[in-house]
Amino acid sequence: MNKVTNRQFRMLGITYILNTTLIHVPSELANYAKQHAYLSFFPAGIVVALMLLLLSKSAKRFPGKDLFQSLNGRHKVIGRVITILYLIFFFIILARDIRMVADFTNVVLLPLTPIFIISIAITATVIFIARGGVQTVMGIADLYGPMMTTVVLIIPFIVAKDFDFNYIKPYFYVDWAGVGKGSWVVFSYLGQILALPFIFSSKDYRIRDGMYALLLSTGLLLLIVIMISLLVGVPIAESLMYPSYEMSRQIKITDFLDRFDMLLVGLWFPAVLLNISTSLFIICYGLKTMIPQISGKMMTSPIGLFAVVTAFWIYPNSIEVFRFDREWTVVALVFVIVLPLFIFLFHRPHRKPRMQEPREDAT
Repeated sequence: MNKVTNRQFRMLGITYILNTTLIHVPSELANYAKQHAYLSFFPAGIVVALMLLLLSKSAKRFPGKDLFQSLNGRHKVIGRVITILYLIFFFIILARDIRMVADFTNVVLLPLTPIFIISIAITATVIFIARGGVQTVMGIADLYGPMMTTVVLIIPFIVAKDFDFNYIKPYFYVDWAGVGKGSWVVFSYLGQILALPFIFSSKDYRIRDGMYALLLSTGLLLLIVIMISLLVGVPIAESLMYPSYEMSRQIKITDFLDRFDMLLVGLWFPAVLLNISTSLFIICYGLKTMIPQISGKMMTSPIGLFAVVTAFWIYPNSIEVFRFDREWTVVALVFVIVLPLFIFLFHRPHRKPRMQEPREDAT
């Protein structure tokens, strides 16, 4: 794998969490945790950070190898089983993201275009990105990661005059049960950061890069949720399918930029295509590691098209994406907590035999 920079690691981690999470997750957080929706990120973020630390330390036991390589090299059977399980995990994420982005495009941008045609167009673009390999994926992340981060950090200064703090009253009455439900929903989305140790070797990937990416992406999401609460209002946000887009529609910079939301969507859309292509790249790379005889590039097209079909099978309509988030966290617990703990405890290199020193006769 070609050399990538530490900044690219961080940008890929940020974009892989940020862009799909802000589609409809803020609506669910507002529904459960109300005005304290932002608190839902803290419990989930702490648990994911701990699991990322354990996985990263497990990868460092095998210098020059990523987790896919070390698992398949060290454990011929169990390693392949774990690899297959994670490939299924990322495949479901791939199908879910295709469905979410297609629904958003159909509702907001292209209401007269059949949604299946939109899905095919999205998947075709994603396939071309994934076929370019890690350098293409990292290059796009290095371009759009800083752009999305900068835009999110600038927006509060633009809309600060429109904040209504009455929307988040009462300030100190926290529904901790609702916050817990919000953490349950966002947990699986933050857990996607665990992909980094699987596709990058410990020689290039540093633990603090993954931690920085998780911290920054969680902070940006927290800021977005707070802005939605202050601009749109919790009662309205929890009834909207795409509250983040509705918040962007409230941004107006004079009459010249009355449709500032289109500019934001134009920046966000290529970045969210990067998210989907990253999932596809992870799957193809894992298959290539497990079965060296196949070509990862050649697998992008059949896996991408199969993901489109699976997306419409798992999610017959957009409402099912919301409903599945609650059950999906149960599945994600296995891949974000159980398997990382198992890998940390049992995935170790062979012990080198000790050389016996000759005894000296006591004469």
